[in-house]
Amino acid sequence: MNTDIRNILNLLEDIHLDESARGLLYRDVGDTFFKGADRNKPDEEIQFKSVAYFPAMPGAYETSEEMEETIADLSYPVTWVNTPTKAMKAFAIITFDVTGSDAPIYFGRYFSDIKGDMAGKWNNKIDGSWTLNKTTSLKGSYYNLKPADLYHANATFKKPSDLYSTLAQDANNNPSVPRILPGMKELLDGSLPTFENIGEMVTSIRDDLGESIGPIALVQGMITSDGAEAARKDILGDKGTYAGAQINFPPSKNNGLVDSYLYIGKDVEIGISSKGEKGASASVKNIADGIKAAREKGLDDLLDQYADQVVIIEDIGSISSIEFPLKYGLEQDIIDENTAYAIKDLIRSGAVETDHPGVLTLQSDINAKLNNPRYNAGYHALSALAKRVSANINSDPEFGEACLKFLNTSPIIQLHLNGTSSDDNYTVTGFTSKYPPDFKGTVGLDASKVYSATGTNGRVSFSYDGVKEGVKAPASDKRELRTKAKELTTGRNKDVDDIFKKQKTTTSTGVDREKR
Repeated sequence: MNTDIRNILNLLEDIHLDESARGLLYRDVGDTFFKGADRNKPDEEIQFKSVAYFPAMPGAYETSEEMEETIADLSYPVTWVNTPTKAMKAFAIITFDVTGSDAPIYFGRYFSDIKGDMAGKWNNKIDGSWTLNKTTSLKGSYYNLKPADLYHANATFKKPSDLYSTLAQDANNNPSVPRILPGMKELLDGSLPTFENIGEMVTSIRDDLGESIGPIALVQGMITSDGAEAARKDILGDKGTYAGAQINFPPSKNNGLVDSYLYIGKDVEIGISSKGEKGASASVKNIADGIKAAREKGLDDLLDQYADQVVIIEDIGSISSIEFPLKYGLEQDIIDENTAYAIKDLIRSGAVETDHPGVLTLQSDINAKLNNPRYNAGYHALSALAKRVSANINSDPEFGEACLKFLNTSPIIQLHLNGTSSDDNYTVTGFTSKYPPDFKGTVGLDASKVYSATGTNGRVSFSYDGVKEGVKAPASDKRELRTKAKELTTGRNKDVDDIFKKQKTTTSTGVDREKR
């Protein structure tokens, strides 16, 4: 009987823990969030109170106007954490009590609809600036043990001891660093380290500091598992060695799946990925490296099979973030040349209004914040166009196949740290390595992270399950767009023509040079 009761209690506890981990919408009353470097002395502190869904039952409002009317009727101010798209016709509002104040605060998020289960729909970061004050949530964002937190941007170390010296100097005055230095010194001496008295830092050491531990161990010959050995022989030859390799930590936004690189000699670059396979993002460099490797290995059948897809991938890596959606928008017949001119002119001039029908049709895909001081009517249309273009490219199943195959052809070692914890200590017990990489899932273009109504933030990115991203342009919209745009083609705006002529003298790629 006692055993049965214990099992029931364990089950109930597991259910509770699972519920608590389902995101912000399933927090317990009183759960605390804080801002600041020290959770014991927070700069600000709030407590979860309640969540309300609009509409109250699963579903969505029939129109965006109906939703906006509901918002207008609210009797309290709401801080919105996202911008609604055309498809979003529902929202949730969470109420928080504020430590030291009688006035609560409210955060809102838009959704396409309210579902029966909203698990994982809103993460515990609220708006990206708050940290849940629970042991399980205090990871990289709190302890700051990722390479980007520990070293300067794009840092390269000639040998592991240089990395350790930089870490010991602790230019950022990270309070976590003194606690990990003894373990890192053990690693430098060639021993699998034990990090002592680290308490809640276990997860951060394994997942975040592990991105530094892995390449050091590889260079020092401490990893001889199958994947690491296969990569050494394939990339460096039977007599090749990782010893003497330089360690580089690239900017994460540009390198996707890769956490670090080993530079060996002048020409060899090996990526190391310790990221989980699901939900990770890939960069154009990761996939382009795979294409380069395929050419070097003479994999002509693979390159011929996906020749059309290779062109697109290489265009993403070479054409500017503005030119890419314009070029492919023209090729896909989403826009005509007149609309391409208009978008560029609006971007150049910084205009916030337009009566161009083609531009307006694109803008209707995205509900942008027009009162944002950085709002630009051209970028608004470009953002919508980028999503349509990405969705159309993703609709080709061979594009995702090509991206995944070239990812798995790229010189990337998947490397994961293994360890055990007891009391307040964490001991590294070894590493699991995989080569060739075995990334799984569906890879596709994702324009949502780069394009917005205020500008662009790099090139279009890749993500798993990318086919779900973007808004595919309905045929009716395309016909409407072409019809409306043709009405304007009797006399193209001279100012726009002048802009394009000027650009053609300074730009070697893009739609203007090729189409005109």
